[in-house]
Amino acid sequence: MKISVYGIGNFGFAIIKHLTVKFEKNSAIKLFAFDRDKKLVKHLQKTNQHPNIYKNIRIKKEVTFTHHSQEIFEGSDIIILTVSSNAIVSVVTKNQKFINQPSIILNTAKALDYKSGKSFSEIIEKIPAIRKYKCPYAVLSGGTIASDLFHHEPLGADIACKDKKALKLLKKIFTSDNFNIYTTTDVLGVENAGAFKNVISILAGIINGLGFSYGSETHFITRAAHEVTQLLKKKIIIDPYTFSMYSQCWGNDLWMSCTGNTRNREFGTLLGKGHSTAKALAIMKSQHKNVVEGIHTVRALNKLRINNRFPILKGLQSIVLKKANPRKTIWRLMMSNQM
Repeated sequence: MKISVYGIGNFGFAIIKHLTVKFEKNSAIKLFAFDRDKKLVKHLQKTNQHPNIYKNIRIKKEVTFTHHSQEIFEGSDIIILTVSSNAIVSVVTKNQKFINQPSIILNTAKALDYKSGKSFSEIIEKIPAIRKYKCPYAVLSGGTIASDLFHHEPLGADIACKDKKALKLLKKIFTSDNFNIYTTTDVLGVENAGAFKNVISILAGIINGLGFSYGSETHFITRAAHEVTQLLKKKIIIDPYTFSMYSQCWGNDLWMSCTGNTRNREFGTLLGKGHSTAKALAIMKSQHKNVVEGIHTVRALNKLRINNRFPILKGLQSIVLKKANPRKTIWRLMMSNQM
């Protein structure tokens, strides 16, 4: 079996580490990994170590590191996309010419397409090669930040796919002694849950950055979660499991992302402390944290036509995209008790 990872950033490298540990002694599993950064790939080929993250950890199982995307998309049984959400559609579109079998496409990004407001399944499933070879589309989502997965912490995640045979295979591949995988066919629900928990995480960070209490954070988290589910009822059929507190893609991930050490929360905290969106992103980039997925979904809210029934989401959007004063906005939202 050939399993390929497209993108060797923080989460991509954590996925590679996870799979190499599980299949270290299984020669039947062939692992490939791609990145556009030729210098990074050359370093990995030479040392089996990442030059920027977890520098003292060496990958034990043989992995074919390549800067040729054809090696990832051609002949792979599973293609794992670990790139930022704004690159997913272009990556699959550009490389569809190399697809030559019904490869499973597993997306790990948690955002909506900011240009259309659509989930990525709605776009990728219409790409000609995906339709021609009937490639199953799947999404992985849960409270699984890269460092926790890399360091073998006990974690859980949901994988959603409409193809039950592919779903069974993905569960088998990813489940390990430290990683529980729960399966569902609710692809749209899991995609939206993952995307919007990042939006709420930014909000929680803003509250924290303003110096308000933990109780203030949880108050706004619950109000925002309510708005999200009301908004999504207009867009998709809400699965009770997907948006429950015991699901991995919503309950677990919402809790972890909003109160843990995550990029979206950190970005929000910087906004709360008075930094502009551009400055906050620059600070994070200087720390090799180039991607804040929640921003893309905040931008996508324009396509979802949110109105005054969703004051929290509108207020957050005004802070992130329109330079609204965070403190004044939060106090104004305190007066909009529309739950």
